[in-house]
Parts: sequence; structure tokens; C-alpha cells
Amino acid sequence: MKRILLLLLYLQPALALAAPRVVTSIAPLQEIAGALMAGIAEPQVIIENQASAHHFAFKPSHMRRLQQADLVVWIDSQFEPGFNRIAQTLPAATRTLELLPALGIESEDGHIWYSPALLQQSISILAATLTELDPENQVRYLENARRLSAAVEAWGERMRARWQDNKPRLLTDHEFLGHFAHDLGGFEIEPIQDYHGAQGGLKDLERVETWLKTRPAGCLLTLDPAPPPLAVSLAARYQLPVIVITAVEPTDPGIDAILQRLEQLNIALERCHLDG
Repeated sequence: MKRILLLLLYLQPALALAAPRVVTSIAPLQEIAGALMAGIAEPQVIIENQASAHHFAFKPSHMRRLQQADLVVWIDSQFEPGFNRIAQTLPAATRTLELLPALGIESEDGHIWYSPALLQQSISILAATLTELDPENQVRYLENARRLSAAVEAWGERMRARWQDNKPRLLTDHEFLGHFAHDLGGFEIEPIQDYHGAQGGLKDLERVETWLKTRPAGCLLTLDPAPPPLAVSLAARYQLPVIVITAVEPTDPGIDAILQRLEQLNIALERCHLDG
């Protein structure tokens, strides 16, 4: 009995200092959380990169992962409809963070990581949440947040300087650069569909063709290795290069994954500019 008590006393500090178990809905959120938790723990993700957040079915393994989490983070109930009732199924002690409402945003475009301003706000919100859950690691969370936020700000400044005077005109397969365009200003971006996986119809076709006939676009940008048929058809008809942003090789694989994701967009824009 004495040995058991001694063992429990030995383990108690380690248990008290255990990092929170964080589960995110999608890879970009996992990458943000991973940068903030660097040196502490690794967050997990439910929806892998190639799966659609809008048409995702939970597996029992996903539900077990969520049930064991201390913090669950997602964009919002429209962007990941499967998360609509997640909060009702989680243990009472599990914290949840729905980012768009936390940011005060009502939008169908949940791709907030492409906006330097929204990404920095998201970093602050998530860092504060992690600090509340794990005050023992407050200094590390805040330092990681400061470093990441500074890198995002520098990326935004480079993008503004680069595209200030000569922005490429962009066609996208769905709405994912709305926040980016609002933040950096002046980009002409026309989405074919509202969200990934939507079925484009005659109205979409007429609207986009009218836009393309006004002035040619530089390329079709997509996040999907297999873009929807309507996007492929329009790109072929108007001889637009198809650039898959997520397939672009980042120039510096040593930086945080979320910064690599931003750099992929930058490289894709450069290719669109040259090809267009």
C-alpha cells in the first residue's frame, strides 16, 4: 500500500501538467493549433485534407477521439455541418470553440486562414483558450502565438507589396478566397459555386461565362485535386491553366505547416500571373 501511495505521489505532478487533448475539425485548424502547442503536445484532426468538410460522415473512431478531447475546435455549423450537434454529445467538461462566431463573422466562406487579419485573431482566440485550459504552459502558448502571429503579419505585408499594382484575375471552383480578397483588397475573384461539392447549374454557368467574357482570367484556382466537372469544363473552354493550391510544393518545408499553406497560395498566384 505504501508503495502505491508513493507511486501516486510521484505521478501526480506529471498528471497535473498533462497538456490538453485538442481535436480540430480540419487540417488548417490542426496546423494552427499545432504551431501554438509546439513543444507541448500534438493536436488531432477529424477531417483529413482530401475529404470534404461539407459532406463528411463521422466514424466510430472519430467519435471516440472527440469524446476523449479536452478541447474541440471547428469553423462553424455551416462549414462543417456534421459538427452541428457535436457539442450536445460531448462530455460536460469538454470545451468547444466554434471559430466564426468567436470572430463575430457570419459568412458561408469558412476559409479564414487565408486572411492575415482573421488568422491573427484566430491565433489569439485559440491561444487564450489553451491558456485557460492549461495555465501551466501559458508562457509557451503566448510565445508561440507571438511568433506565429508575427510570421502571418509578415506574410500579409509581402503579399500586399507583391500584388499592389498587378493582381491576377482569378476564377475559383468554389468560394474560398473571399476573406483573402477582402483583407488584401483589389483582387477580382469569381467563384463558380458557393462551396466545395455543390452542384453547379445553368445560372452558375451563365454568370461565370459573362464574367469570363468581360475580361479573361489568369487561371482556375482550386483546393481540390479533382475539381468539379463544371470547373474543368469552363477551364478547358476558356483555356485557363488549372492550379491546385494544395498540390504546390512550398519553398520552405521547415516552417510551420499553416505558414506552408499560406506560401502555397502565394506560389499559386505567381503561377497564375505568369500563365495568364
